[in-house]
Amino acid sequence: MIQDNAGRRNCCLWFMQNLLKKLLPKSLLFRFILILITPVILSQAIIGIIFFEKYTQTILGIISTRMAGEAGAITRLLDMNCEKGYIDELTKSMNVEVEILNDAKLKKQGIAKNHQAYRSLKKAIQKKGYTNYYIDTENQNMDIYIPSQNNSEIYKISFLRKTLYIKIIAIVLGSGIISGIVFLFIAFVFLKNQIRPIRKLAEALTEFGRGLNSDYKPEGALEIREAGMAFCQMKIRINELMNNRIKVLAGISHDLRTPLTKMKLQLSMMPKTKETEWLTSDVNMMIRMTESFTLHAFEQNKEIPIFKNIYSLITEIAKDYISDDFAIDISGNKSINTSVKYISLKRAFGNIISNAKKHANRLYINIMSNEEYITVTFEDNGCGIDANIANSLFQPFTTENEARTHSVDEGVGLGLSIARDVINAHGGSIEASNSIAYSGACFIVKLPYNNKY
Repeated sequence: MIQDNAGRRNCCLWFMQNLLKKLLPKSLLFRFILILITPVILSQAIIGIIFFEKYTQTILGIISTRMAGEAGAITRLLDMNCEKGYIDELTKSMNVEVEILNDAKLKKQGIAKNHQAYRSLKKAIQKKGYTNYYIDTENQNMDIYIPSQNNSEIYKISFLRKTLYIKIIAIVLGSGIISGIVFLFIAFVFLKNQIRPIRKLAEALTEFGRGLNSDYKPEGALEIREAGMAFCQMKIRINELMNNRIKVLAGISHDLRTPLTKMKLQLSMMPKTKETEWLTSDVNMMIRMTESFTLHAFEQNKEIPIFKNIYSLITEIAKDYISDDFAIDISGNKSINTSVKYISLKRAFGNIISNAKKHANRLYINIMSNEEYITVTFEDNGCGIDANIANSLFQPFTTENEARTHSVDEGVGLGLSIARDVINAHGGSIEASNSIAYSGACFIVKLPYNNKY
């Protein structure tokens, strides 16, 4: 039983936590606003309850007691048959009107409308000892009907309605609501200005992660400026590291080209045997490897993004690979435009298509999109991918004996590795699996749907 109760309690706590997560705003701006207005509303509610409940009841009680006292004094003077002139002078000074009705019976008893503002008047009249009375609150004036002492006449004592109307209540309510709205609007403007530098920093980080150079300058509060300056320093260091990488690759390519060319020339002059053919193949592979590395590094870091239609880009690439032995079917959304590094992405997609061409005779390409990502699916009708080596498929120098990594760089094993680097540089991802529909390999490429450039 105890365990069941504990389980129910934990289940309720989990449900409440998930409900709060769904209800709470996700944006930092609206979270700041919620943090700001919640204590203000709670404090004003507490003050309002205390003020309006205690203060207004006290004031209404004092005013009602005075009105009941005035009404009682007038009725006693009328019962004593005082001079009419004296009573008129007294009622005039009290700002009260008195009328004597010949009806000896009250048509109604109590109070016409038992509103909270009039309850104190009802209690005050009852304290004066009147049990037979009627308070009419529905006319322009507030009329109190009290029978005479001998019940032969009825006295109608009319007070102005504004006697029980406290202006301070409307003033406090109106000023509180208006000032709250004004200050909330001012806070919203200031908070929005404070959030803007954070958004700019996030956009700069996103663009840098996609290989784009943005003119970001730190601004905003001190902490945001420090984060922005740290990002700028990190950006400089990473760019220097990438430039050094390019220089190293270019140096390696340049230094290796001469001895490799000599080796190739010497091999061409030697008698053709199996050994010389193997050596010539290895030398050609090393030449392609160095050139491929250098070309890829320069494309990744020097190319400027352009606005391009994805469907037309893939159609343009596919033309170079379609042949009598290999067909490509392209389907999906034809109106997707986004910012890409054209040459690099063309190289990446070309490597994927070339890889399919080596192992299948038909490739199916489908293009889809949502608000965040563009999804391009490459499915062929080949032999598929071995599940044991699927994780290492995008590793450099993975050859055809280990996995399907053929590309335009025949035999080097860099095709899918370069494709992954290019797609990651765009802020996307690539996954490999076996196609369910066509029994071959399936490559799913996701690119961010970025239409700001």
